[in-house]
Amino acid sequence: MPQTGVIILCHGSRGEQGALEVAETLRRLTEGVKPLLSPGVEIMGAAFQFNHPTLEEAVESLTLNGVQRIVIMPYFLFSGRHITEHIPRLIERLESRYPERQFIMANPLGLEEPFIARVAKRLQEAAPELSLNSPEAIEQQSMGIVERLLPPSLNTSEEERLIVKRIVHASGDPRVAPLIRFSPSAVSSGLSAIAKGSPIFTDVQMVAAGINRPLAEACRCSVSCAMDGTKKELDTTRAAAAMRHLGTRLDRAIVAIGNAPTALLALLDLIDGKEIKPALVVGMPVGFVQAKEAKDELMKRDVPYITVAGTRGGSALAVATVNALLKIAGGRLKC
Repeated sequence: MPQTGVIILCHGSRGEQGALEVAETLRRLTEGVKPLLSPGVEIMGAAFQFNHPTLEEAVESLTLNGVQRIVIMPYFLFSGRHITEHIPRLIERLESRYPERQFIMANPLGLEEPFIARVAKRLQEAAPELSLNSPEAIEQQSMGIVERLLPPSLNTSEEERLIVKRIVHASGDPRVAPLIRFSPSAVSSGLSAIAKGSPIFTDVQMVAAGINRPLAEACRCSVSCAMDGTKKELDTTRAAAAMRHLGTRLDRAIVAIGNAPTALLALLDLIDGKEIKPALVVGMPVGFVQAKEAKDELMKRDVPYITVAGTRGGSALAVATVNALLKIAGGRLKC
């Protein structure tokens, strides 16, 4: 096989900065491509216009080194006039000048997958939120997947559906969707409470920590864990004691319970005693002891609630519910 040389031919640039980039680009291209080709192939970079070496200069250099066959690779995206007319004419002149040499013109870069990925990368560099790895993009993609997984028979309002999607996303299980229960006024009461800047109380710190504080603060809603500063009583759990300790502070508040069934049962005792009526109870204790029973009791009460029937629940689901309400309210109130 005759000795082969390769010329990577770019367009070239008039500008000072462009000329520097042309030289650097050709250097990196030739150094990067050379290890991928057969041993002994000589490779050079050249510019069609404005910069050096030109195509003619590169061909002359290769022929002086005894190269018999020269492959010209246009570093161009499209088959414009340079590709279809100008470069072929220049190659014809070179063939006349070097009749003993063989010239081959490779196809331009064209529409290749790596270039599609590169375009996406440049867009993501300019606007990071467009990246699939950004929290916004991941969340948007996740919500689209959840929407497709929801049961067709799910009968909810638009706002209830947004909350269901958030709960399903937090649980990672679309089978939880049919178990979510809303009292008739749950969403409207919760949004009204947020609009008034009502406080949000939680049974455990894990729920309080997960609530979107910037959104809550923008809506003037304080977030507090009921167990902060309380001690366990002899005859009950610390979570239940915390609810009793808060007492009337829970009236017209949003109460989110994501862990302790005893906290929900204590809250229901306060409601039954006519001491309080929360604006909304997000009742999602989890487990096999009293969790299902506590939620069943909640659904019998004349109080706005959002819950998950059965033993499922947990802090993540309670957090997802409250954050969904805050996001809806934030959009309405421009929080």
